[in-house]
Amino acid sequence: MTKSSIFKMEMYRNFRDKAYLIVIAILTGLFALAAGIGVYLFSQDHSLSTSNTLMIFEATLVIGLFLCTLAFAIVYPWHLLSTDYNNKVLSLVIASGVKRTDYYFVKIFATILTNLMAYLVIGFIPVVLLLGFFNKDFILAVQNIASSFTSSEAWLMLFDTIFSAIAMIVVLYFVVIITRGKFWGIFVYLGINFGISIFSNMITVSLAIFANSSSMPTFWVSTFFSVAEIVAFGLAGYLKIKKQDL
Repeated sequence: MTKSSIFKMEMYRNFRDKAYLIVIAILTGLFALAAGIGVYLFSQDHSLSTSNTLMIFEATLVIGLFLCTLAFAIVYPWHLLSTDYNNKVLSLVIASGVKRTDYYFVKIFATILTNLMAYLVIGFIPVVLLLGFFNKDFILAVQNIASSFTSSEAWLMLFDTIFSAIAMIVVLYFVVIITRGKFWGIFVYLGINFGISIFSNMITVSLAIFANSSSMPTFWVSTFFSVAEIVAFGLAGYLKIKKQDL
């Protein structure tokens, strides 16, 4: 089976995952609701009395959506990566002629792409609402963001975000492999991530003190650690699944 066939199979299965498609639809609706209420509140004349109840509801909704998004950002890719273990079909997939090497890398790529598409769907309606009602301010904000990328630090921030997202998926998959997709493995991932964060922050602070500068660019350190995570955990996960008894 070719890499493209494995990829098509993974994407087809991801798009037929009804439970999480419903979750994505609910998040999309709630984000649209929050954006709609926000547009209404911002469009009101604040010299007049604005409903405190509505403002409290909006603040609560936004905080709740933020927490839900954090949970979704971990649980959804974990589900996509662990489904073959939980359904006990990974051995059948490998026995059907799929190379473990191809399966490993295609699984990571398909998970990254599926998550990206989910976030694009969730954020589509809020962006349309903001663009429709505050088009001048929205376009100005986009132009300011685009112009900021003329600075090297802005590009570093972009690279750091990309590599951090990839590192998250790679570490998650490593934990999925060693725990065989057990849900408690999420807490193992959180522990690993917490330890890496403490270590990277210690290095960043040490470098800032050594350089005697409070403006020490931290994106270099963060990007370096993200790349190191990708290489180290990617290699560890690859070697583990290559030799794992399925």
